Amino acid sequence: MQLNDEFERQSLKVRQQLMLVVVVITLLTAFLSVALHFWFSRDMALQSAEEKYHLTATATRNYLAHMDANAVETVQVVSRFPSLIRQDARRGPWINDGTKQLFAEVMRTNPVFYALYIGFDDGDLYELVNLNSSEVIRRQLSATPEDRWVVIAVEGAGDQRRRTFEYYSADFTLNFTRSEPSDYDVRERIWYNRAKNDEVGKTRPYLFQHLQAPGQSFVKKLPGTDHVLALDITFSTLSSHLRAQSLSASGELYLFQNDGSLLATNHGDAAYRDLPPVSPMKLTAQQRDYIQSLGTVHVSNEMDWVPVDFTVGGDPSGYSVDVIRVLSRMLSLKTEFVNGYSWAELVHMFERGELELLQPVVAVEKTRQELTQPMLDMPFALVRRTDQAAITDMTDLNGKTLAIIGGWSILPVLKQRFPDIRIKTMSSIRDALQAVRKGTAAAAIDAEIVLSQTLLQQYMTDLTLDNNVPQLKDLPHALHIRVRPDLAPLKAILDQAITAMPLSSREFLRKKWFAESEMTSPAKMSVVPYRHLQKLTRSGRDLEKVELVNLNGKDYFSFASVFTRAQNPPEYFALVIPAEQVYASSMKNLWLSVVIIAVTLLLFMPVILFFFVVRPFERMLKRRYSDEMPDYTI
Repeated sequence: MQLNDEFERQSLKVRQQLMLVVVVITLLTAFLSVALHFWFSRDMALQSAEEKYHLTATATRNYLAHMDANAVETVQVVSRFPSLIRQDARRGPWINDGTKQLFAEVMRTNPVFYALYIGFDDGDLYELVNLNSSEVIRRQLSATPEDRWVVIAVEGAGDQRRRTFEYYSADFTLNFTRSEPSDYDVRERIWYNRAKNDEVGKTRPYLFQHLQAPGQSFVKKLPGTDHVLALDITFSTLSSHLRAQSLSASGELYLFQNDGSLLATNHGDAAYRDLPPVSPMKLTAQQRDYIQSLGTVHVSNEMDWVPVDFTVGGDPSGYSVDVIRVLSRMLSLKTEFVNGYSWAELVHMFERGELELLQPVVAVEKTRQELTQPMLDMPFALVRRTDQAAITDMTDLNGKTLAIIGGWSILPVLKQRFPDIRIKTMSSIRDALQAVRKGTAAAAIDAEIVLSQTLLQQYMTDLTLDNNVPQLKDLPHALHIRVRPDLAPLKAILDQAITAMPLSSREFLRKKWFAESEMTSPAKMSVVPYRHLQKLTRSGRDLEKVELVNLNGKDYFSFASVFTRAQNPPEYFALVIPAEQVYASSMKNLWLSVVIIAVTLLLFMPVILFFFVVRPFERMLKRRYSDEMPDYTI
């Protein structure tokens, strides 16, 4: 019995030691195998995810490039059709009977095209609209589900000039017609004046007049004439395509120009269109009749005067734009914004009578009688390079160049008060700031909030503001709406509405556009909101490849590419997505495989220990004791 007990003790001790060694070795082996599997599988999974991301981004870029090239080719081919127009003895040039069907067939095969149209050299217009190109277009034109096409025609002279909308079904059965007075003249439109004889041109982003939605036009003059064929693509169509991409839910997709100006994005914030609730203002019967008689009032809209009056891909935005919209609601006044032009061009259009309202402007003696009550107060400031001495007095600029936007009403005031300063007019605030950066101007002058916002959005860290210049406080800095002189009753009504505008509405708009937390919100920016993307357009490096960037302390994958190389300046496509989103699916599958392997090893370990360690060890131990002490039974 003693021998038996001794055997049991020795057996248990050795068994425990052996099991411990085997367990440790097994665990180390399992850990090493799982770790190696995880490491190599992770690299493969990440590489696969990055390749998938690159393929998706490239496919989207290729789609956009193809659409752009297809638009150019379509205009080129259609413009060569010999019988697009005919000469009518009664009314002059107009479309042929088969042109409408030709336009329809083109847009059936290219559903992203919004409209095809011809602008005639007498100012008339014939346009066919493809309602299936976007749900936004269908809503904007108040079309029913039965409507497939809309023909927009502008013709007639003087008081007889009208704009007609004809709504057709898919087989061109006429469903509905409406007509309204119009002063629309294609010869005043940006697309008509950009057209050339020898090549297809592409306009800057602007607001389509009939649709009041932003987009771009591809234009070309018909051979041997001044008639212009044009094809439109709306940014709502592009944005819808971007939102439909597989990476859109978690990524940000941008189309933008060489200067960073946004064309379209899947990242729009619908809240930026929100307006404060207002009640209709009480008007006299005479005032209501007068507003009704005005029809549509055309209002200026600048391209980049952030955050007051600017565009995001041609869509009017900003504080003063919202003020106009609020006043329009209060007065039941129908307004349409006109953009795509420089400020100087907008001023000339107003002076020629093409615009009823010019906004926002500061008060000077020459135009004081045409100005409404002020809607906003915006003090001026100067911008200089950070490596230059601070400007504490306007005399510091004597003999130097001061950049300012052309057409500003304070230009005569500056020239009169500071004759020793050379004034250099620029087409936009960005151009003025670039002049300062390059040293061709010592400083730029504009509203302080506009300068600070533009510096922030353009990442111009080499420029700084000087706002403690005493003479700046003496400049007129209240912003008004300028009303065409022949519309004095409208000015009086607008004055009433501005006075009656609730304080709560003003505060709503002030927080919406001027709160510091909103300054870099994508919806408040007219440019692509990332510095590395803005730099790509200037350097041309790191295009066509995926790069890992850190944005606000978080890793993102970024891909950027030119998608209209033939366009001058070129246009760009970019996709930015959190790295964790790219890896999420692959890492989920990888972790699942790791867990399965680890659980399998742990489950089989007791079986392995029992059958391949414990049982063989016991048999071996028994044989050893039997051999050494054959007279004893264990």
